[in-house]
Amino acid sequence: QVEEVVICEQTVDALCTWLEADPNYDPVRTRQNGEDLSIADRVKTADEHRASLLLSIHANYDGSTRQSHGFECFPTPPGRIYAGESMRAAQCLAGAMEQAGHRLRGGNGVRFAYYSGKRKRIVDSTDTKVRQDKSFGIVEQPHCPAVLIEQCFLSNGSDYENWGSPAGCQRAGRVYYEAICAYFGTQPLAQAQPQAGTAA
Repeated sequence: QVEEVVICEQTVDALCTWLEADPNYDPVRTRQNGEDLSIADRVKTADEHRASLLLSIHANYDGSTRQSHGFECFPTPPGRIYAGESMRAAQCLAGAMEQAGHRLRGGNGVRFAYYSGKRKRIVDSTDTKVRQDKSFGIVEQPHCPAVLIEQCFLSNGSDYENWGSPAGCQRAGRVYYEAICAYFGTQPLAQAQPQAGTAA
């Protein structure tokens, strides 16, 4: 779990460096590095800043096999207010990752997750049935489009090397930045990496 947190924080650092350098964006972290905040606290921060899109970045792990691999993301499910825009953001993210060479899980890397008690059910994005079962809190509670990202499998060597290593996190941050630009219809900054804490 510590390794997952480090990977997620490194990826968010890389993404925020790009967003902060781009005058079109004003990124807000709902959780600072090292903090342990509830979903409710993170949603409150997003709401206070009138967020237009909320991303929650994670890494997968499969202790039963090293064969599980790939990228998947989970938008706000069908039947919710922000389902349509969340789906569009998820498609931008999955499409950008596929174009960057990552393998997608499921049909197109976009899936829905539902909980019945402690039992989790994952369905492909083609299953648009409206269900009463709740999804991840981070995509159910915000008052804006939201997507939970599972960046890679830490239990898979190739996934980790390409998307979980320090270089992989930098790469993922750039891909997410380009996906955000596609979602909002802006032109990404040139590929040359900006310096952290500076504006372009």
